[in-house]
Amino acid sequence: MKSATLSRPNFDSEGFENAFLAADFDRCRELVSAGDDFDVILPAARLALRESRYLDIIGSLSDLSKLPEEMHVARHVLLGVALGLTRDYAGGQRFIERAIRDSSLDDPWHDEALYYKGVIAWMKQEYQEAEEAVASQLVALDPNKRARSRILLSWIALRRGQILRQVDELQVALDDLDDAEMPDQYLRANALFTLALLCCELPLHDVANRVRSIFGSLPWTSGLRLERFQITRFLAAIDELNGNELAAFTGFKKAAPLAPSKHWSVICLLDRALLAKSTGEVAFATEQLHEAHEIAQRVSWNEVSGEERSALLVLAQLFAHDDPAVAEQYLARYRTLSASVTPILSYGTDPRVRGFEAYTQGVAWLGIGDVEVAKASLEEAWSIFEGFEYGWRAALCALALYEVTHDQRWVEHAARKIEPWPKSWIARRVGQAPNTSVLRLDRVTPARRQVLELVRSGMSNSEVANALGRSPNTVRNQVSELFTTFNVKSRAELVASLSKPVAPVTMLDHKRRQKT
Repeated sequence: MKSATLSRPNFDSEGFENAFLAADFDRCRELVSAGDDFDVILPAARLALRESRYLDIIGSLSDLSKLPEEMHVARHVLLGVALGLTRDYAGGQRFIERAIRDSSLDDPWHDEALYYKGVIAWMKQEYQEAEEAVASQLVALDPNKRARSRILLSWIALRRGQILRQVDELQVALDDLDDAEMPDQYLRANALFTLALLCCELPLHDVANRVRSIFGSLPWTSGLRLERFQITRFLAAIDELNGNELAAFTGFKKAAPLAPSKHWSVICLLDRALLAKSTGEVAFATEQLHEAHEIAQRVSWNEVSGEERSALLVLAQLFAHDDPAVAEQYLARYRTLSASVTPILSYGTDPRVRGFEAYTQGVAWLGIGDVEVAKASLEEAWSIFEGFEYGWRAALCALALYEVTHDQRWVEHAARKIEPWPKSWIARRVGQAPNTSVLRLDRVTPARRQVLELVRSGMSNSEVANALGRSPNTVRNQVSELFTTFNVKSRAELVASLSKPVAPVTMLDHKRRQKT
């Protein structure tokens, strides 16, 4: 009896494309595994590219005999970008240029080749070449292609230190994706991820509201696990900076079950530990720190090369005051990783990463007692964050440098840098530093200065209103604004916060001023 010939079903290319644009990579893998080997070579390579499995692409496409002539352009593009992303720039460029040469302008893979030529140029820090490569796609009919090119331009803006231009490019990319009949959700999530990160660093309140709105409506499919987790963390951090610690804690708690690895779980615990410490919840902060420490001791840190490894520095920072020996162990562990791990894409060349490293290391060394090393590291961090106009991070550096040097100018720097976040715990900490009230007094408008003088003389709001001829509501609002300016919660705290006493202002004095 002849055995029945088993054949695999035809590959569902339309279903794959829909799942691919939806970033449903679990479904993409199902379709690829069910299709004929020959039909799925290119779709499988596209999926591997989205999942950063570059060596898989190189392995599957290196043999020319596997593909017919009409698929060679696609093969050149995918193999070229895979080589480029593994830092074989010469090999990657060679295949990309071949694809551009061998394809017509109306070939979809021609546009792919131009885009990835721009990506490789960006990696090589050849920014003008990158911009020229994607210039034609900025006016493409396909909104997904326009958005993708805008995101690349945002990467270039970042490398040039043009942070606000980066924000603008990402917002235009989101506009383009809104116009797409079938938007590429992977691109949308990546643009949203970067915008959320920037909203954590800069006072971009309107942009943050847009991020929240899109985040709530985005279908979070299997390919967007990391982005969903990170954006959840970033939104919580924005709440923290806005002084809404309860919402921040809730956000960090929501992020925890979304953590894609044990390493990220450590960071979740440290997020909560830092927040608890900043609000004075010492017992809870200690509990979260020790839970993070237990997990960190069980996992291997040699396998990570991205932001996850920053957990080691935060652990060192938090242990520095209470257990310097443990802090030194974490600093030493991080140094071994820094020397042995190859950075992924911009991670190793982004100076903001170095700023974070320098700050956390500086605070750790300060806690351990190595003051000179701490000072040098904190000054480096300050310089980086000031250059990027990362105000609250610069304020933290300045506070730490004041602790090291006792130089009052660092408190003044911190007060200026934290102005956009007046309700944050950092602003409260700056307010607790000595002699900051004099700096704040300079920022009080003449109208509010009149109110301040009368409040300091002991007048109630109604008395101030009568004296100045203003409505009680206006005076109440101005007093509230003074509370915010001086980072206090009561009239008594307001008066006490001012370093130099002011002579009481009597009603007679005020009437004399009005006449003059």
